[in-house]
Amino acid sequence: MIHALIAGGGSGERFGGPKWGVPLAGRRVLDYAMRPLAMCHPEVCGITLMLPERELGREPPPRPAGLGFQELAGGASRAESVLRGLEALRRQADAAAWVLVHDVARPCVWQADVARLLRTRDADGGLLAVPVTDSVKCGADGRVAGSIERHGLWRAQTPQLFRLADLHQAVSQALQDGIEVTDESSAMEHCGHRPQLVPGSEDNIKLTWPEDLPRAERILQGDPDHAYWARL
Repeated sequence: MIHALIAGGGSGERFGGPKWGVPLAGRRVLDYAMRPLAMCHPEVCGITLMLPERELGREPPPRPAGLGFQELAGGASRAESVLRGLEALRRQADAAAWVLVHDVARPCVWQADVARLLRTRDADGGLLAVPVTDSVKCGADGRVAGSIERHGLWRAQTPQLFRLADLHQAVSQALQDGIEVTDESSAMEHCGHRPQLVPGSEDNIKLTWPEDLPRAERILQGDPDHAYWARL
């Protein structure tokens, strides 16, 4: 059993405001972020959406009949929001269930990539990621301070897939230890797990700055999942 959790509770400070409701290619960022997870129904049995409390109860995203859906108030940080969602899922699902965690700021992930991740089911979990191909520099005072060997470096993406009990324990422990949890894999790594890297797509960009929106629009022009909306 797989439950999806979408983290959308952030303030979007660098973006200029919350990202989930921003118009994108005729719909909202949230609709596109949720779509590939909903396309995996019935393997994905339900979606839990974490939003700022003041945003709860707005127009729900389109989804197929029979797919469970709930909205919950997020926390002060991404990790706290995810932990709240995991605690809610623990009251509803078996501890051995899988949780697919996605970032609402990634609206250009394709259903084929999500399906490939779902086939992983590694004991340590897994995440979509792409190898680093650029030269990587470290800097100080606006100047290059050195070069970093890029071999073996990957850029982490979402979704990320873990056992519910393992992820809940890892996020709880990382927060308790004061570890900065930049994604769910970092919490799992802190607890000794080695998640599997599942090759993703360069299209799966993260909306960070307002100028990322036109890029997302261009990516969605080649959308392989465009027929989804017509089926609802």
